[in-house]
Amino acid sequence: MGADPQILDYLYSLRNHGSNYGIDRMRGLIAAVGEPHKNFPVIHVAGTNGKGSVCAMLESLYRSNGYKTGLFTSPHLVHLGERIQIDRTPLNEEALLKQAEALRVIATALGNRNPELRPSFFEFVAALALQHFATSEVDIACIETGLGGRLDATNIVDPELSIITTISLDHTELLGDRIEAIAVEKGGIIKPGKPVLLGNVVPTAERILRALAEERGSSVYHVAERFPDPKQRPTPNLAGDCQRWNAATAIYATELLADRFPIQ
Repeated sequence: MGADPQILDYLYSLRNHGSNYGIDRMRGLIAAVGEPHKNFPVIHVAGTNGKGSVCAMLESLYRSNGYKTGLFTSPHLVHLGERIQIDRTPLNEEALLKQAEALRVIATALGNRNPELRPSFFEFVAALALQHFATSEVDIACIETGLGGRLDATNIVDPELSIITTISLDHTELLGDRIEAIAVEKGGIIKPGKPVLLGNVVPTAERILRALAEERGSSVYHVAERFPDPKQRPTPNLAGDCQRWNAATAIYATELLADRFPIQ
């Protein structure tokens, strides 16, 4: 018997419940399913702009070198499974429904125990992605934050490398109305002892991020230090100087991780 097609209605109904911005629900949900995010290496990417492009470029670089890749991005264009990809193949609807049905049982039990533990739509989908990557035994996963960083559902991961692409005013009602405040939120993905790579971040934000990294004992790298001359930055198929920054960020990231994940 196939999965209940009404699971999609359930999934999208989670949007109607709303939720307070925070990470505690995600911690509870992911603990209930066995913490699958601990079973594979992650590159975690935040930023106002460019994070999706950097994730896609990284995924392409690793996949073309023979690694089995996971990619989690949002939003999707047509099908929900586009958010969860293995080797650039989206999770098909049948598999998504089957996996979501099993997760719904757990999520419902949590919500019945405490309504405040009912996961949001994004948290549910993020948990699905982490489960799928673990069971598929990916070699590396590129994971894009949904909103901010510090309290984002994806921030339960302990990445090999954190990347912050750009910082400007966005979602000010949740993240703050000053660059400094937003830098603190996005800098929340910097993990103790794990390196962080900065893209085209403004000096005000860079100072905040470097201070956060120092507090956490994290090494800081900056794309502009690796590619000081703008002409050195690679030219990808996508047009625009921002995409050259993104491509340079992806390439530098692979260099920083070359000992564990060598590529050509």
